[in-house]
Formats: sequence, C-alpha cells, structure tokens
Amino acid sequence: MFTEGLFTKLLQLEDGWFVESVETDFKQEEIYIQIECVLEELEDAETGELCRVYDHAPVREWRHLDTMQYRTFLRCKLPRILTSSGKVKTVQPNWASDYG
Repeated sequence: MFTEGLFTKLLQLEDGWFVESVETDFKQEEIYIQIECVLEELEDAETGELCRVYDHAPVREWRHLDTMQYRTFLRCKLPRILTSSGKVKTVQPNWASDYG
C-alpha cells in the first residue's frame, strides 16, 4: 500500500482519484500504474455543470515520465458523465493529455 500511496501523491491526483495498483515488469523495465476514480459526480468541463457518473470507458494508457530507468505508463478507465441534455461525455482528468 505504501507504493500506491506514494504514486498517488507524486502524481498529485485530485480528490476522488487514487492509484489502485502498481505493477512492475523487471524484464521489460516498465511500470504500470492503475488509476481509479471513486467519485459519483464530476464537473462537465465545458459547462461547469455537476453531472452524475454514467459509466466508465474502456482502459486507456498514457506514457508518463520514467521512474528511474523504468518506462512508466498510467492506465485508467475514465469516467463518463451524463449531462442534463442527455449527452454522455468522457471526463478529461488533469493528469491526462489529449495525446495519450
């Protein structure tokens, strides 16, 4: 649990987001960090509206800065919200770029 807590702090995850697990592939020199969101409501970035979480998208993966010599990857099933207009939107967290 120390490792998950450490990476949660290092990644500066917002409240409601945390590192669920950390897997290390010593042979390939890779680290996989699984991030989870436990919030039931999230803000629509376009409108500022607070919307309930509808479901979660399939797992996505982002390349992050190396940890020592190990290539590091973030994995997450991003929450999708249901807006008052009936649209389902995938949330873009602060740690994910548009290029991941």
